[in-house]
Amino acid sequence: MIDTFSKQEKKIFQKGYSIIGAIDEVGRGPLAGPVTAAIVVIKNPLRTDSLNSFIQIKRYLEKVKDSKQLSEKQREEIFEAVKDTSCFQWRVSFVSSEVIDRINIWQATLLVWQRCLEKMKSIGQNPDFLFLDGKFTLERVKIPQQSIVKGDEKIFLLSLASIIAKVTRDRWMKKLDQRYPQYGFAQHKGYGTKFHLERLKKYGPSPIHRRSFKPVFDCLSFREKVYYTVSQIPKGQVMTYKEVAEKIGHPRAYRAVGNVLSQNTNPKVPCHRVIRSDGKLGGYNQGTIIKKIKLQKEGVKF
Repeated sequence: MIDTFSKQEKKIFQKGYSIIGAIDEVGRGPLAGPVTAAIVVIKNPLRTDSLNSFIQIKRYLEKVKDSKQLSEKQREEIFEAVKDTSCFQWRVSFVSSEVIDRINIWQATLLVWQRCLEKMKSIGQNPDFLFLDGKFTLERVKIPQQSIVKGDEKIFLLSLASIIAKVTRDRWMKKLDQRYPQYGFAQHKGYGTKFHLERLKKYGPSPIHRRSFKPVFDCLSFREKVYYTVSQIPKGQVMTYKEVAEKIGHPRAYRAVGNVLSQNTNPKVPCHRVIRSDGKLGGYNQGTIIKKIKLQKEGVKF
């Protein structure tokens, strides 16, 4: 069994850690759908007898490498072989496109890693050592960690996590394809293929498209661009109508920005945070007095 693992993993086993885990994510690059991560943990094979359950699936695990290098059929076979074995424990987490737009894709990646750890902790399998794919570690997690560039090609547990995350996300995108069949999500899984971009331009973004990604933002209507841009203004800050217009690529359309905001009824779009270029309040669909009160509560003085 031990020969299946990399030199780095064997060194960690020899140091005596009880539960060794690995987290990898997929879906950072797509224009639509969630970013998805999987955590895989194993009890130290030098300290526990996991041999019997491991032998049962060994022929599948010999194929394990980075999920991007495997066919869909190979990933599915490995996933099915692993999911019911007692040799490994694993959990999957998602962060939606809406949250990605709100906090950015990197923060969403850190969040989905953290959720994976919380799920494993909830079943009493919190690892005391963790492998991560890439350059970064989880700063707030007080357990030893090792980040490895292209770790999903080098570390067995990371490869397995990559496969589980990939299969789970692909299956979810196929379900979303049934909800939004015009985009072909089952075919491209949300990545920016030529076919996907053509459909995006033809039909406009769906609710699961990432509006913070430029190809999607460019396909929004003027109104949607305004609402999205204003929804990203942090609490305690303001933008002028002109700045919003410049942000969406229509620098002369600041009056049109005001007209659009005056029609907004969505409370998630904080129109009160948009003011005139001369620093005065400007209009607001609930009245300028309420606008002033809301801004003062957020620490903006007028």
